[in-house]
Amino acid sequence: MIEDKGHRVTDYFVVAGLTDKSTPLEQDLSEAKSSGPKAPITDLAVINKSAGETVPEGFTCIESTYSGQPANLNHGSLKSPELFLCYKRGRGKPPLIDIG
Repeated sequence: MIEDKGHRVTDYFVVAGLTDKSTPLEQDLSEAKSSGPKAPITDLAVINKSAGETVPEGFTCIESTYSGQPANLNHGSLKSPELFLCYKRGRGKPPLIDIG
């Protein structure tokens, strides 16, 4: 019988190696790390690209997900406008801690 030892992150793990046919990743993920902490997110905006809206000044638009998929909030919906989330970082006002 398995003894319950409380909450654990994982019960098993696998160590996998490269085969003779393995190739290196095209993207070096270590280069994406920044040298220090980023400024906190202070503002959010949703833009409708289908209606010709542009990214507000000082904002960054999330165009794609980390895995390369479109970040359109309506992705996969038929005849829906293309909505994208934009954010603004800064230290001039309190950071966002909740959205509702």
